[in-house]
Amino acid sequence: MWGMDYPDRYLLFIEYFNHGKFMSAQTTLDEIWLHEESELKNFYGGLIQLAVSFYHLMEGNGKGSKKIFEKALELLQPYKKIILGLDVQTLLSESHIVYQNVADENVDIAAKSLPKIILS
Repeated sequence: MWGMDYPDRYLLFIEYFNHGKFMSAQTTLDEIWLHEESELKNFYGGLIQLAVSFYHLMEGNGKGSKKIFEKALELLQPYKKIILGLDVQTLLSESHIVYQNVADENVDIAAKSLPKIILS
């Protein structure tokens, strides 16, 4: 699809994520994460946590969402390069902006500024 063979469930995760279907994204990627034994396990786990954090944000749970986002950060921050076509650091930077709005108690604004995953 993007010039490289990515796992189908990974691509479906991205599609759900970009359409704001965060729980569908999470359950789609869970299948890969459960069976992953390589260094990608934390990458997938971090993406799952990010999707779950955005789900809670969309439900109006800013405080809970931020706690889950912190778990996503722990898992994703070690990735300093593009992994499976995803620029992790850009995604995290864009997500930090969202959570700055949550910290400022602008949950509605934060929910409207969620990043999209664009593969390079």
